[in-house]
Amino acid sequence: MKISNDVIILPETNEFFILMNNFTKTSIGIDIHGLELYNQIRKLSIENLLEKNSEKKFKIFLIQDFTNYEGLLADPTRIKRVFESINSKIISAKDFIDELKNHFILIDNEEKYLDYFQLKNSLLDVKHMGNFHQQLGQHLMVEKREDPSDWWLNQKFDIKNYKLKNNLYSAIQGNFLKSYFKNKITSNSNVIDIGCGPGFYSNMISETGASVLGVDPNEKYIEIARKNSKFNTTFEIKPIGTKGGLDFIDDDSVDYIFMSDALLFYFVPFSNEQPDIEILFNDMKRILKTDGTVISLEPHYIFWLLPWLGDVKNPFTVLTEYNNSFFSVTPTLSKLIQTYRKGGFSVHWMEELFPDETFEQIDPRAFHFASKFPLWHLFELKPI
Repeated sequence: MKISNDVIILPETNEFFILMNNFTKTSIGIDIHGLELYNQIRKLSIENLLEKNSEKKFKIFLIQDFTNYEGLLADPTRIKRVFESINSKIISAKDFIDELKNHFILIDNEEKYLDYFQLKNSLLDVKHMGNFHQQLGQHLMVEKREDPSDWWLNQKFDIKNYKLKNNLYSAIQGNFLKSYFKNKITSNSNVIDIGCGPGFYSNMISETGASVLGVDPNEKYIEIARKNSKFNTTFEIKPIGTKGGLDFIDDDSVDYIFMSDALLFYFVPFSNEQPDIEILFNDMKRILKTDGTVISLEPHYIFWLLPWLGDVKNPFTVLTEYNNSFFSVTPTLSKLIQTYRKGGFSVHWMEELFPDETFEQIDPRAFHFASKFPLWHLFELKPI
């Protein structure tokens, strides 16, 4: 048995320290006495350690939490932040060791540990870690018994009031795009919103006076979009990224194509129904005017899903993968730009987005992390 080299120790409060495995995304809280026992593991055999501490009890804090459930851009650290919500228990030294093994802080079988970093075979597979999409799908469908399409909608929008939720979506996306569309898109433009969801941004674009067509494969989303349609917007249910999906749109007829939080599904599928990025780009190239622009807004392919660590006002993070990634479902920046190029587009402009300053009062930790590490980037593409 050994202490995993993938673990960091973080002082969280006066009450406990966090032991976090950066690769498995698992954490446990221990007090100063537990930290002393943890340090003894380096010096003593497990038998001697248990014998030496047979009469002692240790306090652990159950801080593990699937925080990604709160949203695509919610705190991905997977620990409970509110101390009052954290349960604790007093356990023996043996049980303490077992808890460290369960959280991959201690490794007693290196081969089994490495095998854990494989894609899941099914929704019921708990022996393998899986990528982000698989973990989220398992959590939603098996643990929460929720329809993923409902989750994707509700984590971003307040549908009842038809607005963005008061989280990073409104503080970054909503705040930026309202000004961006006003300055970028003219009243005589034809715009296609690909993967429009409930049509919120389609309606925002139409406030410029442009004619906007929102397209999405989800019937429920389009029903909401049509119910809330404003100005010059129309909506269609179409299988984007499949052969013939956008055939109803004329060649060389579109001034702007807008996509938000859509391309990440093309690189690593969320389900077995995999859309084809080559078909998507061929369709976009066909319908876009020669002087047209593709506007692609995506979660930042480097900083998205990294843990929010450190002090609220001075955060840091730990990057565990980039090239040949396993957990992440987004490509490297070079692969992304090469994909654009192969699809017939060049990068005309790239911008990283940051939160509005007023958001600090609403969620200080999210504000300061997203101000230091951008969580979205926007690309403007031109046909080659």
